[in-house]
Amino acid sequence: MNLLHGAEYWAVSAALRLGPQDGLLEIGCGSGYFLRKYGATTAAIAGLDHSPDMVDLAIRRNRKRVAADECDIRHGDAAALPWENNSFTAVAAIATFLFWPEPLQALQEIHRVLRPGGRVAIGLGWNADDGLDHAAHVKKYAIRLYSGRRMEQLLTEAGFENISIHYFKGFMEPKGMVAAAAKPGVAP
Repeated sequence: MNLLHGAEYWAVSAALRLGPQDGLLEIGCGSGYFLRKYGATTAAIAGLDHSPDMVDLAIRRNRKRVAADECDIRHGDAAALPWENNSFTAVAAIATFLFWPEPLQALQEIHRVLRPGGRVAIGLGWNADDGLDHAAHVKKYAIRLYSGRRMEQLLTEAGFENISIHYFKGFMEPKGMVAAAAKPGVAP
């Protein structure tokens, strides 16, 4: 999966512009690869996944940061994030948004846990703008495809500003999408 989503990881990381002052949350963290590689220079990392097995794997992959109390990986649902308000400066979601049953509620939760001025970047390797026929994927995986316009609408409705839609080319992703936005306010 890491090889398959390499271009998407890079594009999401570039949209977030992560630095040493950041607290990064990845929703749908899977094995914890993105957190370890792209969150390596951040102050803290956190992850959420719906699979207990993936949570265990992500904790093992990031065990040094867990031991240093710089990593918090939990089992849960994107529509009910188990963190306090204003907990993070950056949130990433890679190849998972299209599976979320309550996308608006999840975006509102992301907004809630971001600090003022915090950023979100959502990678959508498969999307309604890529020109591919995803009918089999939609049926097989019960996913929803989003256009850039629909992502702008959802992010706006959830309270975000400075919304941008970027496209990238990756393995089996001729026109992958990253939807990025910020929570209103000035970062501390």
